[in-house]
Amino acid sequence: MKKAANYFSENKLLSISLLLAIISCLVGRFSADFIDYKVISSLFGLMLLIQGFEQVGLLRFVAQKLLHYSKNSRQLVQLMLLLSLVGSMFLTNDVAILTLLPIYFKLLSVLPKFKGRLLGSVLIIVAANLGSSFFPFGNPQNLYLYDYYHVQLGQFLSWMSLVLLVSFISLGVLTLLVAKDSLAEIDLDERRIDRKETTLLAGLMLVMILVVLDVLPYQWIIPIVALIVVFYRRELFKTVDYGLLLTFVCFFIIVGNIGEAQFIKSFLQALNGKQIYLAGLGLSQVISNVPAAFLIAPFTTNQQAVILGVNIGGLGTLLASLANLIGYNLFRAYYPAETKKFFGLFSAVNFGLLLFLGTIFYFFIH
Repeated sequence: MKKAANYFSENKLLSISLLLAIISCLVGRFSADFIDYKVISSLFGLMLLIQGFEQVGLLRFVAQKLLHYSKNSRQLVQLMLLLSLVGSMFLTNDVAILTLLPIYFKLLSVLPKFKGRLLGSVLIIVAANLGSSFFPFGNPQNLYLYDYYHVQLGQFLSWMSLVLLVSFISLGVLTLLVAKDSLAEIDLDERRIDRKETTLLAGLMLVMILVVLDVLPYQWIIPIVALIVVFYRRELFKTVDYGLLLTFVCFFIIVGNIGEAQFIKSFLQALNGKQIYLAGLGLSQVISNVPAAFLIAPFTTNQQAVILGVNIGGLGTLLASLANLIGYNLFRAYYPAETKKFFGLFSAVNFGLLLFLGTIFYFFIH
C-alpha cells in the first residue's frame, strides 16, 4: 500500500486523470468502446523499442561523433540542439531529453567557464518538443490525433514541415546568444553500439511506423513485435511507462463521458477553426498538450487547428508538455542552486516562442 501511495504521489497526472475518470463514470457511464486500443497498443510497442534504442546508446553514439566537429561552445550547443531536434522526431521528445541533457551536463562539467549552460539546456528541451511534432509517431498527441482523424500523411507533413522550418530558424537565431568560447579537450567516455542490435531495433521501429500509418494491422503486428522483444531483451518490458498507458486509458474514458454531454459538445462544435486553435494553445498551458488533444479532438473536424494548437501549445509553461517537466527535473538534479535562474530563462524563451509561433500559425488556420 505504501509503494502504491508513493507511486501515485509521484505520478500526479496519473492520479488526477484516474480520479477524474472514476468521477466521470459515476456521473456518466463506463464503456470499453471509449478506449482507442490501437493508440494504446501502438504507444506500448513504441515505448518498448524506444527504451531499446536508449539501452543500445544510439543517440549517445551520434552525439559523440557530432562533438568531434565542435570548434567552439556555440557550435557545441548548435550541434546538441540539432541532435535534439532530429532525434526527437524518431525517438520522441522525452527520450531525446533524457538522453541528451545528461550528456550535455557531462560536457559542461569539463567546461567550468562556459556561461551558456542555462540557455543551452533550455534550447535542447525546446528543440526536442518542436522536433517531435514533425512525424505522427514523434509524440503521444500526434499518435492519437493522426489515428483519430485518419489524416493523410502528406497533409500532416505539409502542416508540420512549416512548423519545423520556422522552429529551426528561430532556434538557430537564439543560439547566436550563446557565448562563442574555444573548447578545451573534452574527455567523454567512448561507447560502441552493437550494430546487430541497432539494426534489429531499426527494423522493428520501421514495422511500428507502418502500423501507425495504417499500412500494417496493429492487432497482429504489435503482438509479434512484443514476442520478438521477449526473446531479444525481455527486460525492456520493465522499462515501459505503464502509468502513462493507464493515463491514456483514463483520458479516453473522461473524454468519452464528456462527449456524451450535449451542452459541451454543442459549445465546442460551435467554435471556428481559429478558436479551436487558440483553445489548443490555452488548454495545453494548464493541463498539458496530450490531454488537451484528447479533450478537443472529438468535438471538431478541423484537424489542422487541433494538431497545430496542441503541438505549438507544448511551448509555454512547465505543464504545457511532460517533456518540459522532465527537462526541468534533470536540470534541478544537476544544478540545484541555479534552478530559479533556469526557470526564469525557460519561461522567457518558451513564452517568447509561444507568442511568436502561435501568432504566425494563427493566420494559417482555416
